[in-house]
Amino acid sequence: MYPVFVSDGIVLGKRIGGEENTLAAILTREYGLVRVSARAARRENSKLRYGLETLTQAHYSFIRGKYEWKLTGALKISHALVPTSPPGRLAAGRIAQLTLRLIHGEERNEALFKSVQEGLGALAQGADVEAVLVLRILSHLGYLPDTPELRPFIEQDFFSIELTNRVLASRSLLIKAINESLGSTGL
Repeated sequence: MYPVFVSDGIVLGKRIGGEENTLAAILTREYGLVRVSARAARRENSKLRYGLETLTQAHYSFIRGKYEWKLTGALKISHALVPTSPPGRLAAGRIAQLTLRLIHGEERNEALFKSVQEGLGALAQGADVEAVLVLRILSHLGYLPDTPELRPFIEQDFFSIELTNRVLASRSLLIKAINESLGSTGL
């Protein structure tokens, strides 16, 4: 019998894996980025079907198979991180794709999970925090230099009015720092 691993997570992406199966990438609080296989998740009567939509947040349970992680359950399914506006959806999709490209392997990083969760929640509520969220992701993964100009954007709350005003005033600085950091990743 395999042990069951349980963690909160956010689905960053999924793809078809055969006739009825789904392969999903889930950013978890305890295990980092986990790529899982969900058997028969595309069937109409599947209990996992709605827990594997992109940007879905839930309480997932996995087992570690011989070659891959397998998804066994999804509880407390929430679609609160999915923005309702088309620009918000595009921004959330870009964030999910970038996160998938930057994270390699399974490594616990609770600060990254918390930043992605809060940032996607702020995007879902209409806040313009895409650049700040990308900065925080790059910072948590070690790609962003620690400079005094960028520190307020990494440490302040996503919902503060002061942060929103600073983002509008310093947008070119943020974009330049993001582009330099992404250039150093080699992606």
